[in-house]
Amino acid sequence: MKSPRSAGGDGVTPNVLSWTVGVDVGTSGTKSCFFGESPEYPFKPIEKFFLVSPYVRELTQATYNDALEYQGDSQGSLDSTLVSFINPDSGERVFWELGETAARPGFLQVASRKFEFCLAKVFGLLGYLVHQYLQTTDAINLNLGVLLPLNELEDRHLLAQWIRQTINDFEFNGVAIRNMKLATFDCKPEGYGLFRAYSAERVLLIGHRDSTWLCFNSGKLNTKLSRTLPETGMHDFIRSIRFPISNELQAAKVLSLAGRKLKQKPLMELTQTRSQAEFEQLQQAIRQAHSQYWVDRRSQFSSLTMSNCQTLPVSGGTAHYFSEELNQLFAKEFKVQLHWCKNLHNEFRSRFNLGFGNDELLYRFADPYAYTVSLPAVERYEVKSVAVVGESVNV
Repeated sequence: MKSPRSAGGDGVTPNVLSWTVGVDVGTSGTKSCFFGESPEYPFKPIEKFFLVSPYVRELTQATYNDALEYQGDSQGSLDSTLVSFINPDSGERVFWELGETAARPGFLQVASRKFEFCLAKVFGLLGYLVHQYLQTTDAINLNLGVLLPLNELEDRHLLAQWIRQTINDFEFNGVAIRNMKLATFDCKPEGYGLFRAYSAERVLLIGHRDSTWLCFNSGKLNTKLSRTLPETGMHDFIRSIRFPISNELQAAKVLSLAGRKLKQKPLMELTQTRSQAEFEQLQQAIRQAHSQYWVDRRSQFSSLTMSNCQTLPVSGGTAHYFSEELNQLFAKEFKVQLHWCKNLHNEFRSRFNLGFGNDELLYRFADPYAYTVSLPAVERYEVKSVAVVGESVNV
């Protein structure tokens, strides 16, 4: 039975849903956590996380219309999404394609600022939630939070203004979405979720493109000491591997699955043949790139300010991959133990009923999850804690 709705004047109180959505528009994927009410009676709470392909491409109106026609009656998916809205800056309607269908050969383009694509990615996710995942026309009061790179944080006020101007009138796969009202909007730097989870004075997040070093004084972000460390992510490591790689994100996934021992089965997915000689060539190329990459980058981490820091929360997919080097560097250089957020991973796994064997996913979602649960209208979740400080990480 659907919830009662009213077009007005019939005495029936329309249903108003409360949703909280946190979004991290990361280079390797848009990571989001959703906490909200179901539109179906008895309006049960729903908790869901999404990992969405990061590819995005601006379209002409003609190309957009052709894509809609090709899509036909199919609603599409998060891997194939079309979004349109009025650009608040130009006043003109803009058209975007998101997901795997927007992918182009070669390595990811990481030079552009994430802010430029943020609106399209946020609206693509919100449109999916409204039109496909929950299929509701009920009014929605939305608590929205967005994590931006530290070096793009100055754009947060403009982003808030643009979202408020466009959130009640955008199109998802050709369908107008007009039932959302922005109740609250929050924007913080990547890594802020780790700070909220542990109230640490220093946190380190190592993502696909770069690393974020956040410093806090009495709970306030110290922008002078906080830094973005460029070229310290998986993107530049993969580019340094002297072996033909056509899909960067597939390579990152395969490297994580292969682990320190460079297991053969996942690595063979990166080769065009199944020959043993080619596999051994790939293994050697990865080992050489790994060693040289860490020698080149360790000085960047060694330059960080570690005053009065005994334990340091750290997360991110690339942090997980380089965990052995990071543990050794921080113990030797700073006498600091790395805090690998295992209780946060445990909570995420338990809350979303994940099986085991998803370690990389846990590291990638630790920060956006911790950030989202700090936003309004998210119920606390109690789970038995585990040992979290000083443990090694097996990859």
